[in-house]
Amino acid sequence: METNNEKLIGKLIKRYIPIEWMRFNMYCEDDVYRSIPMLVFRVQDSCPADLTNRLKECVDTFKGKMHWKMFKDPLSRKGNYLITISELESLRNEYYAGKIQYSQVDFFGEENFKRYCDDAVQDIPELARHIECILL
Repeated sequence: METNNEKLIGKLIKRYIPIEWMRFNMYCEDDVYRSIPMLVFRVQDSCPADLTNRLKECVDTFKGKMHWKMFKDPLSRKGNYLITISELESLRNEYYAGKIQYSQVDFFGEENFKRYCDDAVQDIPELARHIECILL
């Protein structure tokens, strides 16, 4: 595994799943508190559903410092998926419903936000190993 983990999971998934588009960086190494880590991607239409279902089950069952989820982004018109901590799904759904402004710091509070960023970044190498074992 590489020491720079920003792109680790994106590169790994691209090896096993036909990807149409992906934002490889899950976070910014130079500014860890810019945003909670997330991988945003879209699979090709030719991608077998069982492959994305296996990836989703793998991510959803990972046990790290944080609980991770893979879900369709409600803010995406093109059917993008997100892999991120489960807490972020609530924020995105409430923002999509028009209930709140999109601010991770305001939604979680600064202390929780920073802890989520730190814990999620620390989880990434182990999550990558977990995904690789399942997708092999």
